[in-house]
Amino acid sequence: MPNDDPSPLQHIPPTFYFGLLCITIAASIRYYCYKAMGKHFTYEVTMLKDHHLVTTGPYSIVRHPSYTAMLILSLGICVLCASGGSWMRESKFLHTVPGELITAAWFLLYSRLIVSLFLRVETEDELLRRQFGNEWNEWERRVPWKLVPGIY
Repeated sequence: MPNDDPSPLQHIPPTFYFGLLCITIAASIRYYCYKAMGKHFTYEVTMLKDHHLVTTGPYSIVRHPSYTAMLILSLGICVLCASGGSWMRESKFLHTVPGELITAAWFLLYSRLIVSLFLRVETEDELLRRQFGNEWNEWERRVPWKLVPGIY
């Protein structure tokens, strides 16, 4: 008896693929940031002894591409988890009290992440401006966008 059910892949909505695409793009951007910065890529706002201003690769498009990637990654995870076909949607977990609490907590954390990134961008720009002076000013003229080309 043939199975008339469509392939499981036919049930995956475009939003799921969009979320997956966002995650893949974010991972690629972060990889190129690590590659461009090398040992100067740190998780703390700091200047290393032999620090130099990196203005190539993703840093020639926006001044803080790693943070752009963090925003894209967060969006991708949210879309992926909330899309049809995901365990959270299909199990109806999002419609339970624990699911609603976890969703609310996630949105609070995501909001905090966004605010923190914007504050960190300003802190890093000021540190780089003080450290590199005219070199930083020239880079800022060439790359006016902090996170999103043409917008911010």
